[in-house]
Amino acid sequence: MFLAHIREADYAEQTVQHHLEEVAVLARAYGEPAGVGAHTELAGFLHDLGKFTEEFTIYLKNAVLHNEVASKKIDHSTAGAKYLYERFYHGDGMQKLVVETVGMAILSHHSGLQNFAQLDLEISDYMKRVVKKDLPYYDNIVQNFEAIEGNKERVQRLVNEATEECRAFFEKIKMKAHYSIYFSYFQKLVFSCLIDADRTNTRCFEENTSATVADYTNVFLEGYQHLMKQVEKWKENKEPINQLRTLMSENCDSLAMQPSAIYTLSIPTGGGKTFASLRYALKHANQYQKARIIYIVPYTTILEQNAQAVKEIIQQSQAVLEHHANVVDDKEINEKLDNEQDFYGVPYHKKIQLGRDNWDYPIIFTTMVQFLDAFFQKGTRKSRRLHNLTNAVIIFDEVQSVPYKHFSLFNTALNFLHHVGNSSLVLCTATQPTVGTMSYGIELQDNAEMVSQLTDTVKAFERVTIHNHVTTDGYDTEELAMFVQNIMENRQSTLIILNTKTAVRKLYEELVRTQEYKVYHLSTSMCPAHRSKILKEINDCLGKERVICVSSQLIEAGVDISFEAVVRSLAGLDSIAQAAGRCNRHHTQERGDVYIVRVKDENLRNLPEIAVGGEVTANYILRDDKYATDMLSPQAISHYFRHYDNYIKTKIKLTPPKLKYELIKLLEKDIQSPARENLSYALFKTLEQHFQAIDSPTKAVIVPFEKGNDVIAALNEPQLDLVNFNQLLKEAQQFTVNLYEHEYKLLGQQGLLKPLYYESFYYLDDKAYSTAFGVSIKGEEKMEDYSAY
Repeated sequence: MFLAHIREADYAEQTVQHHLEEVAVLARAYGEPAGVGAHTELAGFLHDLGKFTEEFTIYLKNAVLHNEVASKKIDHSTAGAKYLYERFYHGDGMQKLVVETVGMAILSHHSGLQNFAQLDLEISDYMKRVVKKDLPYYDNIVQNFEAIEGNKERVQRLVNEATEECRAFFEKIKMKAHYSIYFSYFQKLVFSCLIDADRTNTRCFEENTSATVADYTNVFLEGYQHLMKQVEKWKENKEPINQLRTLMSENCDSLAMQPSAIYTLSIPTGGGKTFASLRYALKHANQYQKARIIYIVPYTTILEQNAQAVKEIIQQSQAVLEHHANVVDDKEINEKLDNEQDFYGVPYHKKIQLGRDNWDYPIIFTTMVQFLDAFFQKGTRKSRRLHNLTNAVIIFDEVQSVPYKHFSLFNTALNFLHHVGNSSLVLCTATQPTVGTMSYGIELQDNAEMVSQLTDTVKAFERVTIHNHVTTDGYDTEELAMFVQNIMENRQSTLIILNTKTAVRKLYEELVRTQEYKVYHLSTSMCPAHRSKILKEINDCLGKERVICVSSQLIEAGVDISFEAVVRSLAGLDSIAQAAGRCNRHHTQERGDVYIVRVKDENLRNLPEIAVGGEVTANYILRDDKYATDMLSPQAISHYFRHYDNYIKTKIKLTPPKLKYELIKLLEKDIQSPARENLSYALFKTLEQHFQAIDSPTKAVIVPFEKGNDVIAALNEPQLDLVNFNQLLKEAQQFTVNLYEHEYKLLGQQGLLKPLYYESFYYLDDKAYSTAFGVSIKGEEKMEDYSAY
């Protein structure tokens, strides 16, 4: 009776053999759609091999039953990798790659992926663990494992099957550009399947439930049926713009019958992009048995409205997950969790780990940052979501929002998800970047555009006139306020979008003094629930009262709202096009007016992409008569991105500090490294150490906005079972704000951050949260404005 776990609630025991068998079955189910089922089953069956000792069982009982934390931890995550290496590394190249791939997943399943090559050492992390590391109980472990009937034979069978999987994989990708990167992602996928299966099985044991792989076919079928009822109602509306929206959604519907592909969907703003992409996704998912539908939106976007729209269309609100952010900061608990060899000395951190959301929902809305982190962030917790991106329909809303320095990683990840992961991808935006012609480009097929006669379609959706008011010096806050008041002399509503939160707040404070209109403020200093409330108030007022909204970029994408006029601070043409989509959105007037201005009070020193975008717009669009009068045409957008791509390369360094390679190169075969004992080559750990989805990382805090107070109070309870804990973390996302390092530091210095749940995450004192601005930090005006968001 070698034990893997003891349940906290009733001290029930789970044997190592049962845990390995159950994890193996679940991991197989996760890996099968991408053709890695044997790899993942093998990883699951061997991952906790190191627990086959009396010493570990005694250690476990002491920790759980007697609350004794051993001074010396027992390494149970190396034995399985060592066993594979010693038994099977004598085979051909394909078998060796299986041993390395599965072994790396096993030895990394608590620490995060290690390196197969080293830049400055003679031996890789992998070889150090499977060859050099001393495991005191290893011989007993192997003896105890092989003494159980069928174990040895099962491993042999799985190694043989995985070798054939590996061979099939290389046959599939041998003609692909940058094929070696595909294999690095292949290895990370095996890792993802293992850790999610392990964590899920452990959680189910703690909850005394069973793990299943859900089939969401009925959700997609019923959702499509409800959607088509809406289509029939639309057809009754004979207005040209509605007829055009219906035609574009019908194009998407017909393409849903085609096999998995990578498409672009360049519907103009206001053209029903969410509806059309959902129509494709629901029908395609049902037709080809896809596991889930995932919407990836910009991290600057409010995703609540799109998610709410989808809930209303499919009439199944429980089927949609809104994943805004991680309440628990991954980096904060890395040392407390990932470096432990087991979690029984710190049960609350174990609960945090098991309570992580792994995207096991039929329809998911999440952000670009969360997508990139699933592939590239350090540790284990976000990586467990990666396998749920396979066999899926993935809609990328506003794909141009990918941070420029990460386009190589993003593009190759998409190629892998499609060609290996069996996923269908739709790149949605009215302003398509040049992803197909980049050095690591997305492998778009011919006729990838889902909108037929794109130029004519864009022309049909024109409903604004863009006015160039960009001056050399720009407007200060007082001048801009006067400019807005002049616009409002003969209008009922105006939206102003600025590039920094500081500029937004200063203009709001200037305008609110007039008391002539209702003035609203929007920024990501507000939690999602707060932003949703403000947007609802604005929508309720529009057409009834005089309204001004001053907002950061978050309102540009995914927000169904319409103003008579929009003022946009100078930015990239893609941002201007998005801003224009909030003006005269429903064609209630002949033409709306969009004004482009330069704003003095914006510090863009730490925002090179916004600064470059603005200068390219000013120099190559506004000053060119060919494009200045037709700024939203596909030709103007293509012209803009060509110049932007050339210019941004001179402003953004792709090689991180203290590293001589671009991150994408760490996944390729040609890195020069002294460590070459193994065949695999990816420097996973090095990449993850240097990867940041955005330049200024954030930390999440829960804020005391309305029901957020109840969530905070509940999380303060000392005893929470895993089910309630997990539910509270999901609820907390609606009341979470992501703070930049300087903001977090200022709040801490002022004593306005309070610990929750054994200091694993924090909430904000109500003195620091305003119903007008959201997070309000004394002294923040003295800090550098790091972000537009």
